[in-house]
Formats: sequence, structure tokens, C-alpha cells
Amino acid sequence: MSSNMNDEKIAGMLSGPEAQAKVEDPSTLGGIQSGFEGAFGMVKDKLGSSWQDVRTLYQMAFDKDFQMDGKVKIVVIGALAYLVSPVDLLPERVFKGLGFADDVVVLLFALKYAQPEIERYRRFKAGEGQPKPQG
Repeated sequence: MSSNMNDEKIAGMLSGPEAQAKVEDPSTLGGIQSGFEGAFGMVKDKLGSSWQDVRTLYQMAFDKDFQMDGKVKIVVIGALAYLVSPVDLLPERVFKGLGFADDVVVLLFALKYAQPEIERYRRFKAGEGQPKPQG
């Protein structure tokens, strides 16, 4: 099975009405905004050169002038929420440094899935207008 098929399958599972409502919920968005810098600081060095793309994901998700593809937005908000959430598959307080592995994997998946939107966002920020979402 191709990686794209897996990505599409995961995005399909996340695109229901419950997921969309959660993405639009002010408490979800507020929680991400209040916890992002601290959580990001803890995983930044584990992301290698991808840390800049994670910062772009965050900016893209909260940019009111940018119309992100709906499925991509759900994946991005979900990944950012997972990063700031105290609930993890590998809790940091139990697994120490290894506890960030699940956060990094989730962020790397979101980066891969959102790559076309990240590129579109960069063009948008560079003043090249707002091309339509790819989804």
C-alpha cells in the first residue's frame, strides 16, 4: 500500500463532523496557542531541519487570511493539539527523552500530509495571491 493511500485513509478518518467541530472550537485553538511555545521548545531539537516547517504549520493554522484545505486543517490542528496535550502514548514524565518520540512522529506525519498547503502558504505570504486549496 502506498504512503499516499495511508495518508488519505487517515485524513478520511479525521474528516467527520466531530473532527471539524473540534477544529473550530475556540477552546481547542486557545489551548494550542497557549501551550505551543513551551511544547515546541521541548521537541524543536528533535525535529532536525523540520522545526521551521512546524512553525509554519502553526502560523498557517492560525492565519485568518489563509484558506487552508479542510482535511489538511484537521490534520494540522490535530497534530498541534497532540503536541500540547498532556495525554500522550509515551508520556514524557514516564519515558523522559523518549517520551517526545510520539510527538515528533505525529508532527512529521502532519508535515508530510500538509506539504502542498505549506508550499501554497509560503507563496501566499510572499504575495503571490491565494491559490485554491488542493483538496
